[in-house]
Amino acid sequence: MQFKLTLRPVSPKTLVPFNYAYKLSGFIYSVLAGADAQYAHFLHEQGYPITSTRRFKLFTFSDLIMPKIVVDAGAGGMWVNSPCIEWIVSFYVDTAAQHFLMGLFQDQRCVIMSNLQRAAHRAEFTIDRVEALPVRITSPVVRLRTLSPVVIALKDERGMDQYLHPAHEQFGPLLVANLWAKYRSIQADRQATALPGSQPADAMLPGSHPADAMLRYRLLSDAEESVARPSVPKSRLVTIKEGSGEQTQLRGYYGFTFDLEGPVELLELAVLAGVGRYNAEGFGCVGIVGK
Repeated sequence: MQFKLTLRPVSPKTLVPFNYAYKLSGFIYSVLAGADAQYAHFLHEQGYPITSTRRFKLFTFSDLIMPKIVVDAGAGGMWVNSPCIEWIVSFYVDTAAQHFLMGLFQDQRCVIMSNLQRAAHRAEFTIDRVEALPVRITSPVVRLRTLSPVVIALKDERGMDQYLHPAHEQFGPLLVANLWAKYRSIQADRQATALPGSQPADAMLPGSHPADAMLRYRLLSDAEESVARPSVPKSRLVTIKEGSGEQTQLRGYYGFTFDLEGPVELLELAVLAGVGRYNAEGFGCVGIVGK
């Protein structure tokens, strides 16, 4: 289920730091922990494993949708100049949990603190409204628009991540392999479970051509999109755990539209759990075009 949250700034002067995504991830965990500590601990510490070292949280969230901002590089953030902003939060959960999750976020206070000593700011918002956005896909092809940067990477000879542009020939296959891995992680019997008409589970491993053939990615060109919303990928370097000893940087691409074709179950998973890597840190959130 996807939710659209309407956030109202508590202060008339509110500065949102550039690298706010990790703080929003922490806010989600804290909200869940306040209602169900066991579930929050499961997501944070365990998640849905696919191997002993690889696991998924199966939730994601968008960039903050701020229609009027003033960028202040010296202060390290963006001044909010609108009475409200919006935020999309998405969970791969049973529909029975919809009202439970809506109730959790309603009237919460979301605080985004900057860890930079040169520019310490506190952005505080009240969640005024929570609206459910049901995801119902009936066609084998869905058109998706990025709501936050998508991270797809290949390891180079030094073992370092090389972040791929959405037009790179390996971007689609890696996105597809990641989505199959997410699907396998939620199966009770990973060795035998397969979608109706699909390949067996062992054919769904990353790099498996039969599985890849069932799920296709296609980047839309600028000419296929409207002038108002061109499909031109842009990159963003995002700092995670900013100001701490565990600080790291990730590069993702946003501002583009793509078609995904395949089994409906996987298309819904892409929308609800996110595409690519680091979804629980605010990457790979997508929305259905036309909704």
